[in-house]
Amino acid sequence: MTIATPIPGARNADQHLFKGLAPASLFSLEGKVALITGGAGGIASGLARGFAAAGATIVLADRTEAVQERVREFRDAGADAHGLVFDVTDADAVARAVQDAKNIRGHLDIVVNNAGVIVRTPFLELTREEWQKVIDVDLTACFLVAQQAARIMVQQGSGRIINMGSIMNHVARPRLVPYVSAKGGVSAFTRALAADLSGTGVTVNALAPGYTATEFSQANDKDFNAFVTDWAPAKRWGRPEDIAGAAMLLASDAGAYINGHTLYIDGGFLSVTR
Repeated sequence: MTIATPIPGARNADQHLFKGLAPASLFSLEGKVALITGGAGGIASGLARGFAAAGATIVLADRTEAVQERVREFRDAGADAHGLVFDVTDADAVARAVQDAKNIRGHLDIVVNNAGVIVRTPFLELTREEWQKVIDVDLTACFLVAQQAARIMVQQGSGRIINMGSIMNHVARPRLVPYVSAKGGVSAFTRALAADLSGTGVTVNALAPGYTATEFSQANDKDFNAFVTDWAPAKRWGRPEDIAGAAMLLASDAGAYINGHTLYIDGGFLSVTR
């Protein structure tokens, strides 16, 4: 790996001191294939834009055909983009889809378990079906996708698995018992999987976004929007691009020694109290 541009003011003989550390090389995803579940959503769009800008082939997956429209947008913009339609809670469909993602370029380098669902029901009114739906999509699907991807990555000797957690693995709000439980499980699953895959060349990490403005968030709720904006030291909601930067770190050589970690991206929301 070589430096893309000389270091200003450095002698040619000293350039080897900086070998491999130029950001264009360190954060490059050139030649990598990245599978992102929940591909029709706003956070997935931010992740995909970041990965594509870094040179990756992106594979967006969702349970509805809406993801194909997102793929067309990326292709029109010049990205190498592909779409898969399947249900992340269907083990057989997951196995086929992960293999399909690998077959696009003959390898699979990055998987982001981004599919998610939320149910807002008071605990005493919560049904078993609502509980199971959230656990299946937000936690069990991470296991299903990661296991299939890891089988490929271990054979390759390299890979990155990134699970989408939430600040709700660390704190809680009312009416979110299944979601908070699932996201807590995602962090624990991430640590456990990193331990199980030790020495294989595969790293496993989680991203834990704070309140991020997407079509599925409560950003349009005037009072709640004001609460988040006032509370977070960043004084704004997160944007999908904020998540993309952290994901690119974990997916690239820049994050090669980060493993079993949950990275919070919340504008400092969890750092303050009143």
